[in-house]
Amino acid sequence: MSSPDNGFSAKDELTWIAGSVILNDNPPLQLKYWRKKFGVKQADLAKKMAITPSVLSDYEKGRRPSPGANFIKRYLQALYELGQANGGRMHEQEMAPDAVHINPQ
Repeated sequence: MSSPDNGFSAKDELTWIAGSVILNDNPPLQLKYWRKKFGVKQADLAKKMAITPSVLSDYEKGRRPSPGANFIKRYLQALYELGQANGGRMHEQEMAPDAVHINPQ
């Protein structure tokens, strides 16, 4: 993974996004937000994660209990890889309206 223009490494960027998902009042909505922000289709992400699109949809709609840290890590890594292939890039200025912003100081 290459280093983004904002001075953060790809790992830092994914950690920041994970925090915005986990600390949000509506984690499923955040998962969907970031998938769309990276321009990745649900079916493509499900295939990359080796799960069915219906399982992914259930997590994004909150129909399944919290997926846990391991799932979120796999989700974001696959999302990042697919987003890079699609030319997608998350920018801090474009964070979700209700995303939690954490300053890594």
